[in-house]
Amino acid sequence: MIQIDWQQDSEGRIWSLHCEGHAGFDGELDLVCAAVSALTGSLGIGFSKVLQVPCQLEAADGQFLLRLPPATAEHPEFLQAQTLLQTTVLALTEMIEYYPGFIGRRPS
Repeated sequence: MIQIDWQQDSEGRIWSLHCEGHAGFDGELDLVCAAVSALTGSLGIGFSKVLQVPCQLEAADGQFLLRLPPATAEHPEFLQAQTLLQTTVLALTEMIEYYPGFIGRRPS
């Protein structure tokens, strides 16, 4: 199962997104894993190559972590970064709803 966790402050700003695991949806043709990989990969590209917003970015087989340092709030593209993060989290939340047992939110 893919476990997803994100940290959001009281103003709704997302400061980190972490995904870990494999869905095991349909053997080697794991569409849930592929979808999560596409979403998180696009997010990583958006941060590293489009916006160039400073962040901690780690990706490996079955792992993804994006964490923003507090100073990022002063970056001129912070709002665009939040749009990317919020869109990705909404898409992952939809996946959690449609594929229970294969992807879920890690309990806080």
